[in-house]
Amino acid sequence: MAEAEGLESTAGGSGVLRRALSLKERLKAGGIIIGAWLGLTDPSAAEILGRVGFDFLMIDTEHSPWDLGTLQGALMALNGTDTVPFVRVPWNDHVRIKQVLDLGVEGVMAPMVRTVEECRAFVAACKYPPVGRRGIGPRRASNYYRDIQAYVAVANDAIFVMPQIEDIATVEIIDEFVNVPGIDAIAIGPNDLSGTAGLLRQLDHPTVRTALVRIIEAGARHNVPVFLGVNTPASAQRDLVARGARILTVTSDLELLAGASRDALRATRDALK
Repeated sequence: MAEAEGLESTAGGSGVLRRALSLKERLKAGGIIIGAWLGLTDPSAAEILGRVGFDFLMIDTEHSPWDLGTLQGALMALNGTDTVPFVRVPWNDHVRIKQVLDLGVEGVMAPMVRTVEECRAFVAACKYPPVGRRGIGPRRASNYYRDIQAYVAVANDAIFVMPQIEDIATVEIIDEFVNVPGIDAIAIGPNDLSGTAGLLRQLDHPTVRTALVRIIEAGARHNVPVFLGVNTPASAQRDLVARGARILTVTSDLELLAGASRDALRATRDALK
């Protein structure tokens, strides 16, 4: 391609997508990965959380005011860390998926993936031909084309692909869904799933609880790691992991800022009584 001519790295790009491949290997070996959500578009938030030691950060471009420029800033802030940048895209849209991958995102979660056909389309959007239909143009992802040969060679294996199940109807086809080739894990969206059942945010309702259990059990049955899609308290994590939820998020930048500021104010007011 014309814009890449003459820019290939003499180093061979040996470290391309190293951290994503390492994370995948840990999951394949039965390990657990722990992350946090990123909603604030200031790159300082990514830089701070990226140096805590989380295995991944889930950058939520579905429900937060990210554009491609602010997303690129967050990705740059994670340079030099072992924290893998995941992005939840706004929708299962191959154009947006291509754009975030070309910026250097190493894992994609697409919301509201409802059918086997939609899941296959999601995988195709994340993979280069002949496996998929991702267009070639990984500018920042390939070190600005210096490592394009190495990037293209490894991208299909390295990019983490995780559809999010948020429609209760998907539960009826869950075994076929989790067997779609090319997915690395499945995520759940408990709140939206409950809404599709007419039980918005009633997560303890038997219908919703049964659906969640069926998804987790299907993941365990087919050795596909499960992400609950929400933060989980420490008290529940051992049980969740035992049942197959091997991808955990435990906090978010917004939660930490709101919670810590509230607690500091309360502690000071209590101390002054």
